[in-house]
Amino acid sequence: LLLMMVGLCVGCTSGSVRLTDSGILQICKNNEWRTVCSADLDWGNLDTAVACRQLEYDGGYTQSTYTRVIVPVDPVYYHCNGSENKLQDCEMQAGSSCSYGVTIVCVRRNVSDPCNSGDIRLWGGESEYEGNIELYTDHGVWSAV
Repeated sequence: LLLMMVGLCVGCTSGSVRLTDSGILQICKNNEWRTVCSADLDWGNLDTAVACRQLEYDGGYTQSTYTRVIVPVDPVYYHCNGSENKLQDCEMQAGSSCSYGVTIVCVRRNVSDPCNSGDIRLWGGESEYEGNIELYTDHGVWSAV
C-alpha cells in the first residue's frame, strides 16, 4: 500500500513535454507541469516541429500563440531551428514573465497512404467527382482550400 501511495506522489520527469486536452504545450520543470511561453508571439512551426518530435509524432503545426496562460508557467523562451530532438536542445532565453502560451497540433502520417506536400483531393462529396478541395500541407495534414 505504501508503494502505491508513493507512486501517486511522483511528479513528471524534468524536460518531458505534453499536450493538454485543448492542445496547450506544457513542459515538466521541478516535478510540475508548466505552460510553455510563446516568447512574445515568436513561437513558430520550427519550434512546434521539435515539440511534436519529442512527443513522438511525425509533424505538427502551431494552432495559436495567443493562448491564455495556465499557471504555473515556464518563463523560458525556446528558439528552435527545427533539427533538434527535444525543446531542451533548442536555444533558450530566460524570461521574467509570460503573457501567452502555445497551442499546437501534432499529427502522425498514415504510412499506408503516403502523401506529398501539395497533393490535392476532393473530400466529403457523394461521388469521386464532387466534394471539398483539400491540400496536403508540409505539416502532414489535409487542409481546406
